Amino acid sequence: MKRTELTEIQQRVLLFLLENNGSAFRDISDKTESNPNAIKKAIDELMELGLVYDKKEDTFPRRRLIFLTDYGKEVAKKLKEIVSIMEESTKHPQRPSVEV
Repeated sequence: MKRTELTEIQQRVLLFLLENNGSAFRDISDKTESNPNAIKKAIDELMELGLVYDKKEDTFPRRRLIFLTDYGKEVAKKLKEIVSIMEESTKHPQRPSVEV
């Protein structure tokens, strides 16, 4: 059974790729300010989930580029929407309504 929850690092990778699809592994690690080993693990897990794929460049230095699949783009867009809603709610907190 495949996992249906994404770790924080996996979420960071998806959101980064949504704006920077086809990025090199090192760029993802640097820009998300994440440990390279954690990023490698996250990318491998996202590949297993069918959210990303990799491709090696044809020219030197043959970097490993990471791309969102169509499914990955769909998930990343929804994730971005959720993050936006949550950020907006922290700017304008609402008091919970209480019925008496």
